[in-house]
Amino acid sequence: MSSNLYPKTFSIPSPLALRVGIYPLGFDRRFFDKEFFVRYLNNELATRFALFFSAQAFDYRFDVCTFCCPCWATNHMCQAQFDALNSPTNASQPNGKLLMMGNDSHRDELHANGNFLGAYYNTLNDNYCCMTGAQKADDIENNYIIPLFTTTGTKTTWIALNELSVSLWPNDANYRAWVIALCSRLHSTYGHSLLVYSPFPNPGAHGSDWASLASYAYIVSETYLTGAAVNASGNSVSWCQSQYQSSFNSYTALGVPASKLMIVEHFAETVSGVNWGRSGCSTAGWDNAIRARNTAIHNVGFAGFSSYGWNGNGMNCTDTELIQHINTYTATKVP
Repeated sequence: MSSNLYPKTFSIPSPLALRVGIYPLGFDRRFFDKEFFVRYLNNELATRFALFFSAQAFDYRFDVCTFCCPCWATNHMCQAQFDALNSPTNASQPNGKLLMMGNDSHRDELHANGNFLGAYYNTLNDNYCCMTGAQKADDIENNYIIPLFTTTGTKTTWIALNELSVSLWPNDANYRAWVIALCSRLHSTYGHSLLVYSPFPNPGAHGSDWASLASYAYIVSETYLTGAAVNASGNSVSWCQSQYQSSFNSYTALGVPASKLMIVEHFAETVSGVNWGRSGCSTAGWDNAIRARNTAIHNVGFAGFSSYGWNGNGMNCTDTELIQHINTYTATKVP
């Protein structure tokens, strides 16, 4: 993240742009704009002061929420689930959070509850064979972000990139350089803040590449503890914390700054034997596991947290039960 918090030049945008929350690119978390606040300002001077001085930080809580409705019983995300995940600011998220979505059609609903919009991009590795990292970044910006995230307001700053290749990152130096170049361009040229999901709970090599990636993006460790495993531990916060702490220590030992390291947990309603999400535990057991995991992650002190998998419903739960578990999650402070 650049140390230059303010751009050298800044032109006040048009009244229309002000109504949808225009702001200078490149701010860090301390100066993230409250877009809904800007909507109600009626003069340019007030807007300038709001943008530079009154904006508050949001809580670094990033919930992946991509609509698929109607899809099918075992995999869907509909309005009622979204409404629960788009919980209003509360004690567990006093400054609002980001929902990482597939387009900006729900922007106003997010703002109404004090939350914000981010972009979820699910095909990070597509065209590694055929594009440079810079070309891939241009493709994401021009063919994904601009078309899908500028309809109801200004383009989102935040993008979640899913995910590092489990086979290529450990074994292909060219791939590692490609990802770093992609993130460099998205961050430095287009002004985005990035989350890069990493399927390596405990990496042990390529420290210089991890550190380089962290200079342009937040690395998000996929460290998944199932509901069944947490229940088997007696819903032990200390047991969960030891697993998450191990991941934290692995990354920081390789040179990833703690300030650029986040973690993601999986919330799909999976069946017994699956190594992520609920894994067949009881309704009460899953609520208890969610609370234990959230508390443990909060205790470790990651820079931020992402939730994932809310659309997964392999257990064919009712929407009432799905929403119950979302409510359990949103009531608990994390990170």
